[in-house]
Amino acid sequence: MLRTAALTAHRAIQTRCLSTTTHLVVNAVGADRPGIVSEVTQHVVEAGGNVGESQAAKLGHHFSLMMLLTVPADKTNAFKERMYGIRGINASIFETTESAGSATGPAVVGYAGMVTLEGANQPGIVHTVTTILAQNGMSIDKLKTGEDIAPHGGTTLFHMTCMVNALEPLSKDFSPEKVRDQLEALGERLNCDVEMEDVQDDTVGASFFSA
Repeated sequence: MLRTAALTAHRAIQTRCLSTTTHLVVNAVGADRPGIVSEVTQHVVEAGGNVGESQAAKLGHHFSLMMLLTVPADKTNAFKERMYGIRGINASIFETTESAGSATGPAVVGYAGMVTLEGANQPGIVHTVTTILAQNGMSIDKLKTGEDIAPHGGTTLFHMTCMVNALEPLSKDFSPEKVRDQLEALGERLNCDVEMEDVQDDTVGASFFSA
């Protein structure tokens, strides 16, 4: 009986904690300068919040920071106002029911791959590649694009790298080889090199890989 009472009390505390905590996705973008991450996370700490997952990247002369975080419900509005008031930063914030380390666990990945592309930059090239991936039921985990000057001739080369996956259960029509054929045909049409390699490591529980 004592154990049952303790479990009941513990669950009640958990319920109160969940109901008084707000989960937020924050995206902060602005001209790159020292101290952006420090300033943003200072507001999180002062609100009694905690950062879960986060990603940051420099894009040209700009800096972008995305965070999944929690703050006490009664501090949410004040936290938002402070974020909107950061000098030179455009912040967007929306509430979500998702939290880092959710008890539901991560989705099961059935296939994971890395797509790379290099060639002359052309309007719509990213859209065309990602449309092929979407039509084959694949999602993008990470995407990076950029431009470099070719070693000879001074031509500007466009390059793209993205990590992609397809979740379980995989469609019976899903085929990495079919995706590769479509990407190869695209590369020939656009005169660029585009490939998709299978990826498997400790963080990817993929069960479908081509031989």
